[in-house]
Amino acid sequence: MDSIVNIDDFGAIGNGVHDDSEAINKAIQSLAKQKGGVLYIPAKTYAISKELYINVPGIYIRGASPYFSVLKILDDFSGRAAVVFEPDSFQLSKGVGVDAGLTIDCNNKMAHGLLGIRLYDQVSLRNVEIKNVHSEYSGFRFVQDKEGYNVIGQSLLLENCYAERATNIAVTPMYYFDRYQEVNLIGCKSFSSVPNSDTPQGDAFYLKDCKGISFTGCSAAFSQNAITLEAQTKNISGISIVSQTNEKIVNYALNTIAIANNTIENVTVLPLRNELSGGAFSLKSCTKATIYAMDMPVSIDSKSSQNIIFSTSPSKVSNLARGNTIFGLANFDVPGFSILDAFTINGFTSDPTFYLSDSTGQMKSRIEQKYSNLRFLIRESDGYKLKFALLKDNLNNASNIQLSYTVNNVVKTERVLLGAPDSGGTGFRQLIIPN
Repeated sequence: MDSIVNIDDFGAIGNGVHDDSEAINKAIQSLAKQKGGVLYIPAKTYAISKELYINVPGIYIRGASPYFSVLKILDDFSGRAAVVFEPDSFQLSKGVGVDAGLTIDCNNKMAHGLLGIRLYDQVSLRNVEIKNVHSEYSGFRFVQDKEGYNVIGQSLLLENCYAERATNIAVTPMYYFDRYQEVNLIGCKSFSSVPNSDTPQGDAFYLKDCKGISFTGCSAAFSQNAITLEAQTKNISGISIVSQTNEKIVNYALNTIAIANNTIENVTVLPLRNELSGGAFSLKSCTKATIYAMDMPVSIDSKSSQNIIFSTSPSKVSNLARGNTIFGLANFDVPGFSILDAFTINGFTSDPTFYLSDSTGQMKSRIEQKYSNLRFLIRESDGYKLKFALLKDNLNNASNIQLSYTVNNVVKTERVLLGAPDSGGTGFRQLIIPN
């Protein structure tokens, strides 16, 4: 019994023209009979007219080269996808995937590149490239074959995978996950439309009813939306997006959709690297998210709360709900940070300063530490005016309070002096302001 099976030994030709479907499926069935192993695909182009069907656990596809081990869909292809992982039973869904690299050329035919159904634990795809994907199909698609709130797949690893559309028309997301959890995508790239398209369409990554998904060093390009999260039948949570690169995203870097009373919780997006345009953030029925939006626009609907937004341009954050915190980060115009533009620290001066404003966004007052004194100023038509100060120096017969007042239309700012003992009555001193 050989744990590594070469498809050429079962009659595959690999000239890019001859239909090798039957030979490759025979090789797969030989591995199924011996309860697992490696399906080896040499560095040639193997044309297929039928899906390659793996329905038992423990079978991995291994290419000789990520670029030169190729499966190419023929014009008369019949099937759901070039490669289908579909276990016979729930218990037999473990330990399948692609190791060491493979290219799937969908040839713009009506089929997915790789389809995983009800996969559960120890599933790994490494160095898989799927190209020329039809507008109505996905490069990578992971779904269930049964309906139900508790029907899930889990524990998938996609590393250094790549998917590219054949045209600039897209109806289906390039990476699609329906009811999966504990999924890690590392260095995965998605072109929802053909590269360098002037009118890109479609979603790069689409997660429906998913939990515990992490994106690390992934990228989305030439898409309407980079990542879409949909809570259709259940609350979803635990989505982490780190070191994401976006290039020419038309609508949203992150788009959330919630049906009925479902919510999207605990989403973390660290700063993105944007090339050309990078889209915006749309938070709907979203709670407890932490978004480093930087200079990208953010819209928060009235059903979202307890979110934290970090922005270098708080004016680009549209907050329609109560209970969200908006931190305005330092930029060239405003060093320091602000909260909802109502409270700003060190906004316009090198001195430690707090700025307070009303709901209209106009600066109304500021508190600053200047010359070791604490000063309170109110904004008037011609600038900030000192109204009150706490002075550090201790002088005889003088308080540490300074007040602003007007005499004959002349504004004066004077220290409040202390009167003689008992000048304010027995046991009290008067406070005196010079004329």
